[in-house]
Amino acid sequence: YHVDASQKKEILRLEMDTDNSYVQNLLLAAENVEAFKKAIEHDIHKIVNAVKKVFPVDGKTPELATVIQFLKTWFETEHIDRGLLVKEWAKGNRVSAIQRTESGANAGGGNKTDRNPDYEHTLDTLDVEIAMATLPMDFNIYELPGSVYRRAKEIVKKKESPFKEWSAALRATPGILDYSRAAIFALIRSAHPEFYHYPGRLQGYINANLTETDHENPTEEALTAARHTPEKDAVEEANRQLAAARGEYVEGISDPNDPKWVKTGTSQPTTEPELVKNVGNGIFDVSALMQNSSTHGTETNPETTSNVQVQKADSDEKQAGDAVQAGEDDLGTGKEAVTVENQNQAEAQQNVPESQQEEPEAAWPEYFEPGRYEGVPNEVYHAANGISSTQVKDARVSLMYFNARHVEKTIVKERSPVLDMGNLVHALALQPENLEAEFSVEPEIPEGAFTTTATLREFIDAHNASLPALLSADDIKALLEEYNATLPSQMPLGASVDETYASYEQLPEEFQRIENGTKHTATAMKACIKEYNVTLPAPVKTSGSRDALLEQLAIINPDLVAQEAQKSSPLKVSGTKADLIQAVKSVNPAVVFADELLDAWRENTEGKVLVTRQQLSTALNIQKALLEHPTAGKLLTHPSRAVEVSYFGIDEETGLEVRVRPDLELDMGGLRIGADLKTISMWNIKQEGLRAKLHR
Repeated sequence: YHVDASQKKEILRLEMDTDNSYVQNLLLAAENVEAFKKAIEHDIHKIVNAVKKVFPVDGKTPELATVIQFLKTWFETEHIDRGLLVKEWAKGNRVSAIQRTESGANAGGGNKTDRNPDYEHTLDTLDVEIAMATLPMDFNIYELPGSVYRRAKEIVKKKESPFKEWSAALRATPGILDYSRAAIFALIRSAHPEFYHYPGRLQGYINANLTETDHENPTEEALTAARHTPEKDAVEEANRQLAAARGEYVEGISDPNDPKWVKTGTSQPTTEPELVKNVGNGIFDVSALMQNSSTHGTETNPETTSNVQVQKADSDEKQAGDAVQAGEDDLGTGKEAVTVENQNQAEAQQNVPESQQEEPEAAWPEYFEPGRYEGVPNEVYHAANGISSTQVKDARVSLMYFNARHVEKTIVKERSPVLDMGNLVHALALQPENLEAEFSVEPEIPEGAFTTTATLREFIDAHNASLPALLSADDIKALLEEYNATLPSQMPLGASVDETYASYEQLPEEFQRIENGTKHTATAMKACIKEYNVTLPAPVKTSGSRDALLEQLAIINPDLVAQEAQKSSPLKVSGTKADLIQAVKSVNPAVVFADELLDAWRENTEGKVLVTRQQLSTALNIQKALLEHPTAGKLLTHPSRAVEVSYFGIDEETGLEVRVRPDLELDMGGLRIGADLKTISMWNIKQEGLRAKLHR
């Protein structure tokens, strides 16, 4: 671009003119937009012209931030859309991009609508509005209930019908983003519920009914059609309906006599006086408990005396079985302090009625002194001090492996089917009462549930066979041809003057315009024939798709088409298994699908180990074999057995702290026998070689 001396002088003058806010703002904006500084002269020329169109030089000086925003938006916009961008900004619509439909048409979005001015309306937000419009409940469309919005997002994510069909049709409509929210809601909620099954009719309905003059202020008729309810209680009602749909009990909507609602009664617990008071430092005041005891003075109520266990678990290193001394000081009762054995009385039970005593919450020390402990939870044992047999095995593999797994914990112990199976057998053999708490068993597939694609197609075929037959394309075509046959045929113009005259003579008198005695020219006669032919009813089209033929049939027989629209469309028998499931759900939402039942079971583990029916059957067979075994069965059912008893001690040779936890312990009159239950998976092992294989 050539700049002569006079132009250069004018440019320098404008650059130095600090009073010219327009030019100074443009220069500052250009310095703050990186794309502007890298632009070639051709683009600079275009962007400056665009700025002058959007912000006229003789108009109000724009703010610097607004100019910067326009420059950035202009450079980020595709070249083909920059002209539209300038037009929108010149009209006052500060759009950030030109949105287009899939066909390439301008999707709009620049006009002011009834939405919040700070709300960026895109094709994605349009989808959410479409989904909300397909919901059955009424609500305030400008103050959306949270439950309605979440349900709409779920519909969009799962692409449920009829949202999917409405979205495809509206996204293809040019200028769709310019219409108000009320117009979108009114359009969808006023449509026939079966329209979405026919894409051609749906698009025709949209073209005929999507009209609006003032996008910012919808009419009362549009708001009524949109079922807009600005009342405050509309939000609550929508939430109540959605809660009932989720299966929750809602007063006034749910049936209180439904057996699935469990009615529970609550009673006010009685307040008991505190019998054992913790005064700190491991000291307990038991004077209130001992007041009625025969060893504590006068016995006022001998029937309520009891032996009470008072135990405190500390993190210090006191030996198990040591007495906790209250000290020499008075506890404030004027009586001598009481010494309580915190381990020797571990098995003692109060004689106080069960309804009046509270189960103390178990607490375990951070450091376990050498000794025998019962009831230590699994997670507490594995986090306790001392080296276990598993750690010894890992150390024999590699000390680096031992450090990574048990010290640094960079190697995480992963679950495996073999390990889960072993834990399941352990639970059934040793602690069957814990099965439900630790394992989640695969649910049984109810009778009549859909399991395979074949069962889905069988249901769909039976459903389609029960529906009234729809008119086929050939049936509709026959009706159209029958109608066309009843129409009067047009007069031929004729290839010669004689043929034209013959056709002219057959015309009604009012169309024989040529006066008698004048020459009957071919041109004059053809004009009369054409005038007559125009008055004849036009035949309907008999070609095209079924939807196109239905539209033609609606012209001549709208009642028949209306009856056809009331018929349910047959379900599709092709597609993926997920498509077939959705098709079945559309006609029978309460049906049970094996895939969904199993998926819900896998996703909601609640921290439990998943067990299949086959695994449970195998484990139950192992349990039965163990209990029927002449030796193992006696050990597992011994009356003095204890399960998962923990031992802590010190190895005499190495001085290391060790711990061990046998699966089963039997108390044989002071002699304790420990046993371990192991599960293996082996193939092709002879009976005589099994023992050697196990002890290799």
